[in-house]
Amino acid sequence: MSRLETDVLVLGGGPAGTWAAFAAAATGARVVLVDKSLCGSSGPTAFGTTSLWNIPPGPAREEAVRNGFAHGGGLGDPDLMHRVLEETHQRVEQLVRWGYRFPGDTPGGRGSLRVYLDGPSYLRRMRRSALDAGVRILDHHPALQLLVDRDGVVAGATGVQERNGFRAWTVHAGAVVVATGGCAFLSGGAGTDVDTGDGLLFAAEAGAQLSGMEFSSAYGLTPVAQAPRAACAPDLALHFATLYDESGTVISGRRSAAFAAIADGRQVYAALDDMPDAMRGLLSTMGVVDRTRRVPLRAVLEGTVRGTGGLRLTAADCATTVAGLYGAGDVASREAITGAVSGFGGQGGAWAIASGVWAGSGAAGFARARGRLGRSDAVPGAGLNAVARIDPRAVVGLVQEHTLPLRRSYWRSAGSLRDSIGELDAMWPGAEFDLGGTGADRLRARQAAALLAVARWTKYSALARTETRGMHRRTDHPGAADDWRVRLMSGGLDSVWVRQDARTVPVHAELTAVEPAVVETVTAMRPELTAADPLPL
Repeated sequence: MSRLETDVLVLGGGPAGTWAAFAAAATGARVVLVDKSLCGSSGPTAFGTTSLWNIPPGPAREEAVRNGFAHGGGLGDPDLMHRVLEETHQRVEQLVRWGYRFPGDTPGGRGSLRVYLDGPSYLRRMRRSALDAGVRILDHHPALQLLVDRDGVVAGATGVQERNGFRAWTVHAGAVVVATGGCAFLSGGAGTDVDTGDGLLFAAEAGAQLSGMEFSSAYGLTPVAQAPRAACAPDLALHFATLYDESGTVISGRRSAAFAAIADGRQVYAALDDMPDAMRGLLSTMGVVDRTRRVPLRAVLEGTVRGTGGLRLTAADCATTVAGLYGAGDVASREAITGAVSGFGGQGGAWAIASGVWAGSGAAGFARARGRLGRSDAVPGAGLNAVARIDPRAVVGLVQEHTLPLRRSYWRSAGSLRDSIGELDAMWPGAEFDLGGTGADRLRARQAAALLAVARWTKYSALARTETRGMHRRTDHPGAADDWRVRLMSGGLDSVWVRQDARTVPVHAELTAVEPAVVETVTAMRPELTAADPLPL
């Protein structure tokens, strides 16, 4: 396959992508799904248990929304939370009808609350459901660029075939759903090797805006081990474990105390006996347990995978700020659902389902109304030069130097952020014009450019938000401020910009005065999107 035409093209084969593909196909649309790896067997969900925000209608759901809004620092949208909960509840029942058995379910009986999913079996079920609906799935087909028509409307994508000599592929489509996941900066978290921010980069190159990129500092605790599955699910299990330092002293309080100990150079351990039986057995067979029955831990940056930031959505059908382009799952901002905190309580899993369904249906409707496709061209992008003059490992190394350490991302200050911005900005021209190559080198170069772009958006956004809220911690601004209950948009490549989303809260009058070098109003960039009309979501 080198060229195809379809109604809806879905980029990404995780939970959000497969739900989007299924939902689009359910409307009668022709659907092609391309995955960077193997749809149904890759990504973080493939490595363990996924929690799910699934609450039946009633007082418990109302309370969950109230608590979620408060816990998220007041940046969420209660109405959208209710929509996500209702959509998730309905789709969970659909999973059961398809034959998926939730952990704890018994044959012929309910038997569980259905708030956990076994990741591998869930993904296999979703792949089968997509294929049964008529979706064409192309594995090992990473996307590199979007296609746009002469009016700037997205009209497909192009990429390479990893298992066919890296030959080019092109799919022309009436609408595109980006479900490529978040960005974990190649930190080593289970399944996050595919989460390099590719979708964020090519969407931004087409003109898409982002939101909440300052909320990109989610960290997890994982065993110090090289076993491929050593990082699967223990972060969930570790919530039940007692943590110690090397002296045997219990680390009390919130998880931030464990991160502080690690940042100070101390070794942190989890007591194996405090973990669920299944996890104890798994970790024991991996050889990550020491002779005192403790598991040595390390901090792993999960970035926007467990963070909140991503593509800015503008409508109930998960449309982005670019016509013909829709976002689903971790690639899209989840501020309206989780606010300023991680979606650890199952919101992320619920958002993947709900946003996937909405984006797939919305894209199918857009393609149907659009009609016949005309000429389209690939959007020019960074890291796509025919000849490489920079080793992508140098770019990745610089990005990781300024993102992975706890003292760079978990705790932030104006000084450290400006230092990072200076070095990352200085690398961008080289990454844009000197990264490239052919074959596998081309893919690695593109990933390096994406990692650099995402790192810059996170640093600029973090510098602009001069307060501490949720996972965004400023050591020079330790408290939350009432007038910072705002969402921050960002974008740009050669020149990064950050500004308040005027459609969510009243304008923060001091925003441009706080960081004049960082916060910038770009009046030439889609000015119709800055009007203070109500957020459709």
